[in-house]
Amino acid sequence: MVVPASSANVGCAFDCAAIALNLYLRASATPVKSGFEIAYRGTNADRIPRDENNLIAQAMQRAAATTNASLPPVRLDVQNDIPLGVGLGSSAAAIVAGILLGSALCGAKLAPADALRLAVEIEGHPDNVAAALHGGFVVAAMFASADVLIAKANVSPSLNFVAVIPEVPLPTEKARAVLPAQYPRVDVVANLQCTALLAARFFSGGKLSPELFGDALHQPYRSPLVPGIAECLAFRHPDLAGVFLSGAGSAVMAIARRNTAKIGAALVGEFRRMGTDARALVLRADNRGARISSKDLKVGGTAKPRLTPRN
Repeated sequence: MVVPASSANVGCAFDCAAIALNLYLRASATPVKSGFEIAYRGTNADRIPRDENNLIAQAMQRAAATTNASLPPVRLDVQNDIPLGVGLGSSAAAIVAGILLGSALCGAKLAPADALRLAVEIEGHPDNVAAALHGGFVVAAMFASADVLIAKANVSPSLNFVAVIPEVPLPTEKARAVLPAQYPRVDVVANLQCTALLAARFFSGGKLSPELFGDALHQPYRSPLVPGIAECLAFRHPDLAGVFLSGAGSAVMAIARRNTAKIGAALVGEFRRMGTDARALVLRADNRGARISSKDLKVGGTAKPRLTPRN
């Protein structure tokens, strides 16, 4: 199965929106005689648990419990290209992968809305997991009833994305801790205005511009945590459609119409000018979202996948 990375908040749309990207976590399950095994390849291998503490394994267990079933003994093979702790949705991808694999291994039919609700329960917020499940540009809202509603727009293939990743991870807990408990009304109104207009542009295919991604709720407080973030957010170029902190950081995401490599190099230069080493990844939006096939479940027909999120 394949689950895309995601870039949340999109500047002004704090905890509301995310974009799926063509950087992936891939996973498959093979039967074993007993127990649970994990074979992991990819980024940050030294930080990945190979036991029941693994996030994919935990999500698989939650999915099995939701369907009142037990997981069969399997070996999980994981290839992950999504860096951890930089704001590219690595935890959301792991959670979505675990839910899809876990429900399929139990032979359960889990509706996409139920899969999303469970993913939000585990993750705590809806933006990254919604984008990982459905692909594209997704806006999401949680309600007291525990329902999660989303709307999705396919992202234009004419837009290129540049993830500029500093060599300084930023744990979400640390990035959340610097946020104030209350905000001035003028800041909230400014964000609401930008978020409404930004979403309208994505859904209508309208032109994007950097001012639409302006934010007063989280980026000003998080930027000082990593030297260079503030300078990247202030960067401008004629072909730059937008620039924002990816999730809680530390990566900065740029959207380019043209001159993508040049924009990426300039943003790397902004980080390095402030004493922070960084690298740039040129990406595209993923409009398909998570997908699973029978090839991902090599269990001799005892379990068949029943869930594939649709656009």
